[in-house]
Amino acid sequence: MILRRVIEHFKQQEWTAIFLDFLIVVAGVFVASQVTGWNEARADRARAQGYLSRIADDLQSDLDTFADRTVFWRQVSTHGEKALAYAETGDAAGASQWELLLAFFQASQVAEFFVTETTYDELKSAGELALISDTGLRVGLALYYSLGVNPALSERPAYREDVRALIPLDVQIYIWTDCYSSDAKGRQKMRDCKSPVSEARAAVIVDRIRADAPLIGELRYWMSTMHVASLISRDRVANATAILAAVKEELAGRKP
Repeated sequence: MILRRVIEHFKQQEWTAIFLDFLIVVAGVFVASQVTGWNEARADRARAQGYLSRIADDLQSDLDTFADRTVFWRQVSTHGEKALAYAETGDAAGASQWELLLAFFQASQVAEFFVTETTYDELKSAGELALISDTGLRVGLALYYSLGVNPALSERPAYREDVRALIPLDVQIYIWTDCYSSDAKGRQKMRDCKSPVSEARAAVIVDRIRADAPLIGELRYWMSTMHVASLISRDRVANATAILAAVKEELAGRKP
């Protein structure tokens, strides 16, 4: 319709009308481009908010998992330190032979930790990291996820396999059944339990373990790793907490 009108105006040499038609076309194109830009910006903000909300959930999940793992690692370390002290000094510090045997076994437990990075990987794979407008937050997230894997937080030590090779299967099955529990979310617990064997039999097993010098060396190494894991987890918790606060602040700033 505009084109037909412009042609008519040209035929009649109505230059003012032609100029007005030109302005109408330019204004229309400008408004259309502005509306398109606004719609795209609004869509980008919505996508960014969706990603940030999911990343906030992932970070909270990591903090919850760290809290669980820290408790379990402390239990592993307590058992390991008790077993190692007896192996090195022969002083049971009032513990029964069953308690020492249980300590040697529970010291071999592991509780792996891996960051929850599904959302961040999706954001990165889609090439949409720029949706996070805060450069500092982008850098913080990149650093957090790049440090997500650490051997100290996911190691399965040689001690785990070797000490279990020395403990009779019936004793191990009893420990798994009565002295340990886990759930679908990977949370583990050590439970108090009575001895299923005589002190004499427990002493024979404990002496066999204590006499294995390379095995005690593996236990010593594992206890050192557990200490490192506690230090790393402390730093990771502080980092995740700070980044989560920044993500929440960014989300609050994006609310309409």
